[in-house]
Amino acid sequence: MNSSQRIFFPPSLAFWRDWPLHRRRGALYLLLALTMAGSVAAWLSLYTATQRTVLREEAAMELHQQVSAFVAEIRGLERGPNPERANLPILVAARQLSRDIGLEDKLVSVRPALQATGRDGVQLYYERLTLPDLLALLETLSRDGGLQTSTMTFNRRLDNPSLADLQLVLYR
Repeated sequence: MNSSQRIFFPPSLAFWRDWPLHRRRGALYLLLALTMAGSVAAWLSLYTATQRTVLREEAAMELHQQVSAFVAEIRGLERGPNPERANLPILVAARQLSRDIGLEDKLVSVRPALQATGRDGVQLYYERLTLPDLLALLETLSRDGGLQTSTMTFNRRLDNPSLADLQLVLYR
């Protein structure tokens, strides 16, 4: 073996020097093959895990769509329009609707307000509303009470930015 074909091994691998060249080369090829096989096995396991996750996500989204359709149908049945509330005086209807959705404790002020068009109205002032509270309030006022919003002033609270104060002027 000439000096250009000699492979340098650290002292900890001195036992390799005693092996014939064809065994050393075979061991290196085996090491390379095992490294490649390990890389392919790792890639395959990650790929199959990703595919399983995608399938689970698709199944979950399909189930969510089915359930959300049922929920929308149930909500529509349980909270249909109520003609009795639509015929109540506007001040009484506003208080009643606030009480029905659980916002009576956040309702600070209820005052009559006269609209520019001469219609009767009501001014409501709520404190410390969350976004779901606000959405439920606006949906309930328009759907169940037949009330429309004339003006709305929305202010974020300085003590807690996730809450807001709301002033509404409603009319029918």
